[in-house]
Amino acid sequence: MVFVLRGFDIMKDMKRFIFFFLLFFLVPIFAKAETPIVERVKGRILLQVESYGRAWYVDPVSGKRFYLKDGEVAYALMREKGLGITNANLEKIPVKKGQVGDKKLIDRIKGRILLQVESRGEAWYVNPTDGVRYYLKDGDAAYKLMRSAALGVKNSDLKKIPMNEEQVAFGGVFDSVAYAAYKDGSYETGAYADTILPLASLTKLMTALVFVDRYPNWEAYAVITKEHILYPKSFVGDDATSEVDYKAGERVRVRDAFVALLVASSNQSAAVLADATGLPRSEFVALMNEKARTLGFKKTKFYDVSGLDANNVSTPKEMALLASAAFADTAIAEAARQTSYAISALSADGTTREIPVTNRNYSLLKFNPDAVKTGFLIEAQRNVALKKGDTIAVVLHARSMKERDDILRKILPQE
Repeated sequence: MVFVLRGFDIMKDMKRFIFFFLLFFLVPIFAKAETPIVERVKGRILLQVESYGRAWYVDPVSGKRFYLKDGEVAYALMREKGLGITNANLEKIPVKKGQVGDKKLIDRIKGRILLQVESRGEAWYVNPTDGVRYYLKDGDAAYKLMRSAALGVKNSDLKKIPMNEEQVAFGGVFDSVAYAAYKDGSYETGAYADTILPLASLTKLMTALVFVDRYPNWEAYAVITKEHILYPKSFVGDDATSEVDYKAGERVRVRDAFVALLVASSNQSAAVLADATGLPRSEFVALMNEKARTLGFKKTKFYDVSGLDANNVSTPKEMALLASAAFADTAIAEAARQTSYAISALSADGTTREIPVTNRNYSLLKFNPDAVKTGFLIEAQRNVALKKGDTIAVVLHARSMKERDDILRKILPQE
């Protein structure tokens, strides 16, 4: 028996049959599976399941992702990306599941942020998954929406969604090491040198620069408070951080806290010094960002004085220039080259207690640096800014101390 389909003989032309079967039946299936992830998640809010639940919004117009640091940032960004809509058209979009809406309109604007142009500019988010609009009253509402409407995403998939060029923020999926060498006003070498990455405790170089500008009385005493002691916990909970043995109620010289900031990378000292200026910490951070702008930085941003906030970011190039400015200051350079130090803390009853301050960067000290500062966070990995002779070397996101030190050997001047 001969089987005929639409005029061609399958027994005589089995290859043609297989080709058309694949073309009309299997190809659409695989085409759907191969739809770029950007197209599948446009307008969605994503949560990195492998990276502390960092939240992202994929702009449905550009297909680029924007970092939603918190509710306040999410609210501001969503309003910035808003599309104006009349009240009449807004009414065509349901406010709860089960309501009938204008399907064509919803399909056209799903995933968009809508702003009521005929009212007070109220913001709404049209969820692509259900076609319902959600009211974004303020930052808290935006934060709740981030969590309730979000889609979990792996780092491998997030990497396929391009980062926007507007935000000064860590892209969240960098998996290499970045570095730059700076000498005599120019960059000599580097890799991923313009990539925005977390700074961790390299932040303290900017803290030191701003402090030097604002606080000339190095022999004054600062009181250690309970809030200073607990300060790191507000960022990392019970995880261990770099500290010296401060006790609440003791007084320490400002000069000593400054050395502890740079030698022991004491996060508590960062808070002590910022508070010693008499400024609210938020204003001190504002001065850090102002200093960054003064230095001409475009990709550097600070949110806290210690570097415990992983949102403190810069690039190897800009960090090299920052380190150059910091290590050019005599007070910073002298503190940053100390290997050991002792603080005399005064208690309320007038007795003194010696607090050791130790530089534990043993492998880096073998380079005989003129000044050095390190940093570490899970998000940042191992960072270093090191001055040797006329060269400033910066390494960000090294996955091990060996990788960090190997790069330093490659870019530092040979003895």
